[in-house]
Amino acid sequence: MMTDTVARRAILVPIDLHGITRDALETVVKLARQLDRRLLGLLLEDIRLQQVAELPFATEITLVGGRERSLLRDHLSQRHSLVSTDTRRLLHELANREQVELVFENSSGSRLHTALERDGQLDIFFPARQRWQRAALVRPAGGRPIRRLGIVLAGCEQDARVLDITAMLLDAQLVAEVYVLSVGPLDRSQLQQLYKQGNRICLQANLHRDPASITRLLRQSHYDLLLLPRDCLQGIAAQALDATLDKSGGQVLVIT
Repeated sequence: MMTDTVARRAILVPIDLHGITRDALETVVKLARQLDRRLLGLLLEDIRLQQVAELPFATEITLVGGRERSLLRDHLSQRHSLVSTDTRRLLHELANREQVELVFENSSGSRLHTALERDGQLDIFFPARQRWQRAALVRPAGGRPIRRLGIVLAGCEQDARVLDITAMLLDAQLVAEVYVLSVGPLDRSQLQQLYKQGNRICLQANLHRDPASITRLLRQSHYDLLLLPRDCLQGIAAQALDATLDKSGGQVLVIT
């Protein structure tokens, strides 16, 4: 049994102080069920925020004993505990309902670096950051959870997996529209598995794979979910990629 578990691929979900919406968690659980993946929830303590909490101006003096206490550090600790507890509870509930294997691990660091440094057969799900004034997504007719699916074909070894995942999501009727973004001319033979009655496929064959183009694609994403080969992240400075994912308007699944 352990051999089967180790051999199966997993989807890693980084969970930090920003939290994850219920819609995003439902999406990744449905993905895991349909793709026969395990889920690994990585509970992150962001060391950058902890460093801010140590700044000298973020302190108070208690009336009893005159001891100094860090207000920001205490707040972050409480926030981390609350978000972790709520997310674990909700993810457990959704995974149990969909009969998806779920495990949690604790770590520290930014969600990008910690996730990309992991070894093993892990695709990585980056949920969009929650926005106070963000308009609610309109669900398409038929209740499909992914209204717009964007997929990048970059001429790399992960393209085959991107297409396989897309075909499985279409077969399960989880996707309403597919937008294929290709680096260079499209290989029509690769796309035959996506063309089935009722599927709406939009093609674009002028995507560039340079760091500026990929970061712009992530930042300005109009897709509910974007399947992105990991090779597309090569050459992008870690700080720039971290900031881009923080501003992305949609979910991103990095395919390894």
